[in-house]
Amino acid sequence: MLLLVLVSASFAQPDLNYWNNVSYFKMGGGTLEPGPRMTATDAEGLFAKKGFQVGFDYNYMIAYGLGLGFNLEFNQFGFNRDAFMSVAQPQQMEVRGGYSSAKFGLNALFNMPIVLHPQYFTLNLYVEGNAGLRGMSIPSIDMWYDETINKYVEVSYRSRGGSMGYLGYSGGVQFLFNNKFGINVSYNAVEPSRHSIKYSVRKFDAEGQLFEDENYLNNFLDHSGLQFGILFIFGK
Repeated sequence: MLLLVLVSASFAQPDLNYWNNVSYFKMGGGTLEPGPRMTATDAEGLFAKKGFQVGFDYNYMIAYGLGLGFNLEFNQFGFNRDAFMSVAQPQQMEVRGGYSSAKFGLNALFNMPIVLHPQYFTLNLYVEGNAGLRGMSIPSIDMWYDETINKYVEVSYRSRGGSMGYLGYSGGVQFLFNNKFGINVSYNAVEPSRHSIKYSVRKFDAEGQLFEDENYLNNFLDHSGLQFGILFIFGK
């Protein structure tokens, strides 16, 4: 078996025509690492923690390894509850959820297929650029204070809808079998750019009077991660 692999590798060669007029559907997931301003625990940080991602891609290759497509991705980040509590200093706090993001974007990609066996196995190296729209929601946070310490005895934060643009990229390797399906391993990232996340604040004072306000967090929302998945090839 090892001899067969070595012999096949010796005859391997790039074939930019491999993907001509071929498409594939990819789905996968993996880890996420938020950028430094998202994880920061100072007054301007977002107190985010590591999370996970789930994504779906459809790409159509035109010729010479060049292709276009679109992607849908969902991101979830944890929330550093203890660090936030030490800054906000409530007597009691409840947190539900974390930072959530949904992205829809367009892809432009270049492939470098290396055919190890025309029928059974191909190794594909690729780089991909992404651009599109994303939404971001914050955790739901409820805090309670002693009226002798804080003017407001109850403070609640909730998400509000909104969207923003993003630019990203990914690159990796695909192991293709029988020209029908494959395994994908890749690194992906969103470029650093400052955006605003809308949220609302509801506050009650000791007399039960309600104060409401709309506000936003303005920060860098970049992240990076590893993604693992499977793909299905059509038209080959």
